[in-house]
Amino acid sequence: MESNHKYSKKEKLKSKKAIDILFSKGKSINAFPVRVIYIPKSEHDNIPINMGVTVSKKNIKLAVNRNLIKRRIREAYRLNSNELKTHLKNNTSELNLMFIYTSKQILPYKEIEGKIKVLLTRLIEE
Repeated sequence: MESNHKYSKKEKLKSKKAIDILFSKGKSINAFPVRVIYIPKSEHDNIPINMGVTVSKKNIKLAVNRNLIKRRIREAYRLNSNELKTHLKNNTSELNLMFIYTSKQILPYKEIEGKIKVLLTRLIEE
């Protein structure tokens, strides 16, 4: 198994329509302080996962801190998403994901990474 830890531009969830569908019809899994909303893609494009990250301005006031948290979540996802991607490729399914940071505190990277691992494992099980 190759261990290409990538989070390319193609994997970013940018489509407004896809994001709206995700928030209206998606299922969610919670592992405080991170929640993931996911939905199977309607159109297959050979990219197993399209992923986005959001941090509420209400919880984290300063943009630099919101960006720090987003970078930490993206990095944790990048390093730990291989197993989920392989699982999806084997089942020929594709997902749209959105990670939502719900805490009012800025948590250390290790803690965020632990929660991302838990969420990715739960996604594989579902």
